[in-house]
Amino acid sequence: MNSSVAIFFAVNVVAAALIGGRFLSKSDPVFKYFGIGLLFDALAFAFWTIGYINSSLLLNCVTLGAISLLVSLVLFLYASLQNHSATDRILGTVLGIVVVIAIFMIGRYSPNFAYISPEGLLFFNLTPLVQMLYVFALAFTFLPLTDLVASRLGSPYSALVRYGFIAQFVGGIMLIMSKDVQVLNITGWIIGIVYLVLCAVLFSNKAWNSAS
Repeated sequence: MNSSVAIFFAVNVVAAALIGGRFLSKSDPVFKYFGIGLLFDALAFAFWTIGYINSSLLLNCVTLGAISLLVSLVLFLYASLQNHSATDRILGTVLGIVVVIAIFMIGRYSPNFAYISPEGLLFFNLTPLVQMLYVFALAFTFLPLTDLVASRLGSPYSALVRYGFIAQFVGGIMLIMSKDVQVLNITGWIIGIVYLVLCAVLFSNKAWNSAS
C-alpha cells in the first residue's frame, strides 16, 4: 500500500463531505441537491479507500463506490434541472436513472477488473467503452451544474468555485483514463490543492452574501 495514495483517498472523502455538507445546509434546492450529490461522492471515495486498504474487499468496494458515484450523477442532473418545470425535472431524472443503470450494467459485466499496481496506485481498469460512458455522463451532469451553482454566488467567489470544480472534473477524468504514474501523481496534488481552495472559499461567509 502506498501511504500517499491512501491519504489522497482520505482527503477526497473529507473534502467532499465537508463541501457537500456546506451546500446541503442551504435552502436553495440547487445547492441542496448538489450537496447531497457531493456526499455520495464522499461515500464513493470512502468505499474505494476501504478497498484500497483491504485488498480482499477491493472489487466489492470498487463496485459499491461506482454505484455511489452514479447515484451522485443522478442528483447532479436533478439539481441542474431546478430551473425547469416539474415535468421536465421528472422526465430528465428518469432518463438519467436509465442511463446510469445502463452504464453500471455495461461496466459490471466488462472483462476488466480493478487492481492495485506495484507502485501502489489503484486502477479502475475500465474498458474504453466504459471510460467513454463515464466521461459523457460526468460532462453532461456535473459541468452544467457547476456553472449554475457558481452563478448563484457573488464575485470573485463565483469564478473560484466555477473553475475549481472544473479542475476537479478534469482531475476525475484523468483518474479514470490515465495509467501514467507521473500524470496521476500530479493530478492527485492538483485535486488536493483545489479542494483546499474550495473549502477556504465555501467556508467563508462572504462567499454566500450574494447567493440567490
